Amino acid sequence: MTRDTPQDTSLGRATLYARATMQERARLFAARGEQAGIQDGPRRAAVILDIDGQGYAIDVPHVLRVTDPAWCAMPMRPDCPAGVRGVYGYGGNLYTVFDLSVLLGGAPMRAAGAMVLLRPASGLSVARFALLAGATTGVADIADASAGPSTPHPLAVLPDGRVVAALDPARLFAARHFGV
Repeated sequence: MTRDTPQDTSLGRATLYARATMQERARLFAARGEQAGIQDGPRRAAVILDIDGQGYAIDVPHVLRVTDPAWCAMPMRPDCPAGVRGVYGYGGNLYTVFDLSVLLGGAPMRAAGAMVLLRPASGLSVARFALLAGATTGVADIADASAGPSTPHPLAVLPDGRVVAALDPARLFAARHFGV
């Protein structure tokens, strides 16, 4: 009968942990592309945002910068929508700061954890704008997913299999007139 020494016990735990980690990674990798509704089209990089546990994606080419939330509150025009929180100066330009939760039809966020400055989009009434989110969870490769007729935004699948709304700034702001 052999006795386990403390060193053998810790080696065993490390081995078990490594195996469990590798099994989980293999499961996530195998789940890529197997989700229902995923098209075989290419994947693209997107910044993943979180608002109260709900994920959203914005394609990386739309994003200029991700930063801590910092903006200047200012007097608003009477016709200014509730989603406008203020302005932010960056690179000699003013960005109108929007609460993404309000833009998506939700309640205003109590505390934003991240701010995403977006590149100017042609044809919109606001040249430069930023979105407040609860958090950013990183950059991931997303794939298009089929969407039902009642979805306001196209859907995308993350590598871990979660389905999120893929936000397009032009589509998000096209039907609205914003500005401060």
